[in-house]
Amino acid sequence: MAIARKAKLDTTFKGVAALLSAGAALVSILSYMASRNESANAAPAAGLAAVEVSRIDLSPSADTAYSLGDTLHITTTAADAHGQALRAVAVHWSVDDPAIAQVDSTGQVVARAPGVTDVTVAIGGRAGRARIWVLPRVTALAIEGDSVIRVAEGTSVALRALASDARGNHVQPAGMTWIAGDVAVATIDSAGALHGIAPGTTTLTLTAAGLAAERRVEVVPVPASITLMAGGDQRAAAGQRLPGAVTIQVVSRSGRPVPNASVRFDAGATAGAAEPDTVTTDNRGMAEARWKLGPLPGRQRLAVEVTGIDSALVVVAEADPTPRNAVITLLTDSLGGEVATQLGEPIVVHVADSSGLVLSDVPVVWTALDGGAFSLADARTDSLGEARAHWRLGPKAGRQRAKVQVGNPRTTPPFALTATATPGMVAAIEVVSGDAQRGVVGAPLARAVVIRARDSLGNPVSGVRVSLRPRTGKVDSVLHTGSDGLASATWTLGTTAGPMRMVARFDSLPDSAVVTATGRPGAAREIAFASTPASGTAGRALPKLVQVVVRDRYGNPVPNATVRFSVATGTVLPLQGTTDGAGRVSTKWTLGPKRGKQTVTAAVKASALRATHTVEAGAPTKK
Repeated sequence: MAIARKAKLDTTFKGVAALLSAGAALVSILSYMASRNESANAAPAAGLAAVEVSRIDLSPSADTAYSLGDTLHITTTAADAHGQALRAVAVHWSVDDPAIAQVDSTGQVVARAPGVTDVTVAIGGRAGRARIWVLPRVTALAIEGDSVIRVAEGTSVALRALASDARGNHVQPAGMTWIAGDVAVATIDSAGALHGIAPGTTTLTLTAAGLAAERRVEVVPVPASITLMAGGDQRAAAGQRLPGAVTIQVVSRSGRPVPNASVRFDAGATAGAAEPDTVTTDNRGMAEARWKLGPLPGRQRLAVEVTGIDSALVVVAEADPTPRNAVITLLTDSLGGEVATQLGEPIVVHVADSSGLVLSDVPVVWTALDGGAFSLADARTDSLGEARAHWRLGPKAGRQRAKVQVGNPRTTPPFALTATATPGMVAAIEVVSGDAQRGVVGAPLARAVVIRARDSLGNPVSGVRVSLRPRTGKVDSVLHTGSDGLASATWTLGTTAGPMRMVARFDSLPDSAVVTATGRPGAAREIAFASTPASGTAGRALPKLVQVVVRDRYGNPVPNATVRFSVATGTVLPLQGTTDGAGRVSTKWTLGPKRGKQTVTAAVKASALRATHTVEAGAPTKK
């Protein structure tokens, strides 16, 4: 009767426990009630030691805890070979993995960690086993941290998911998923590492076990670089304020303006001061300050530092020497050399103020004004206030100019340099004038023959020896060029009319120049008959023309001379003629009717030159 009642109660409690196993408290209560009823209704048994235990039953044989700390109660029944329940005097409980669950001497099991393990009870040499599953269920999900998660642009932060069971124990759910709303602002990987991409806001979602948690994410810009927007490359007199403000912009790694960044303008000990020296950037990431330069001329530097950026932006300004207070001195003794060559010594200038204080690091600009150039030129004065440059002269001989600009050209006048450029070696000879003249033989030409000596750049060269060698005529055989490179000589032509030639040569130059002239005959000095018959027939024309030749004093035929013919008897035609290029002129002479000697006269017009020719006139032949 008692056994039947016990069996009925066990069946009832097992059914209720199966329906309510999610509630850990109910499981514990039901297990406890079953235990009490069993002990109240069990028939007293004799000492177990005298009876052999044949079977041990555990109830339930398997159970599940869904929260850490849940308590499960396992009841045990020992029976003999006839199925008669026995009262256990010595009961020993144990668990395979105490880290997952723990059991006490009454069979009460407490869940400690997720997993599965077996609970064992030993009675009278027999053992029974029940399987325990610890499967925490997530009932709450959250993201650790403030309601707004802030991450710096370009950096990462590890986020932690907070999942708990019904008892508030932290559990690690399976299948967690992190989702970033706007991946252009931030991304997150499966391990919960949040990466700030660009300044902005987005929403971060964590899902697990059918639950979701959200956080607002704000990616804040991080100062990454400083850009000079205005105020660079300015200049002013030393000790004065620059005309424009120094303006900078702070941008993030993605190039976006960073507001509220702390900016410091540090001029150091010698570069004056910035006003203000500390500024906070505006919404455009901009900040500005006015810079008053220090008292010393030269380059001055202003460091712009931003909190969060390791390197500083350096702004350079030029502090010019105070107008009228810069003294420039030339330290090179003499300036001169051959054209198109570099002077042997560098040009050195020294710069100081009116009190003698050396002005170092002052800008210097070298400019050649007459075709030359400067090389290896110092752009600034050194610690001694000196600047050097090598001057290559221009191609033109004579005075050459250059200027040295120290400081600001608007306020400080340039320092003038002058050098004397001498011509190079003679390289060419040329006839300047007097070539291709026409003149009277034996007489000087109307214009002097002028020869010029030039160097390779066309500059006249003085003191050059010139040799003149005419083929006919005469001239001073040796001359020297003057300061203008010129040498002149008068050429007296030879006595033979026609083309003439003279060679001009420099002793140091293999090349030569040729001067030409044309000699024309001089005045008529001689007239003579040529090829005229000695006899003829009276009353008839001579069988050949009467021909005369006119020559100058050197025997050169005189062209274009007017000759008149006259006879005492008979006739001549023409009575007058002009000599040709060979100095000849002809006429036809018809003898007079009388026999005997007849004479023809030829005279040069406008001169006393005349010649006569006599012909013996014979009687006409009878038919």
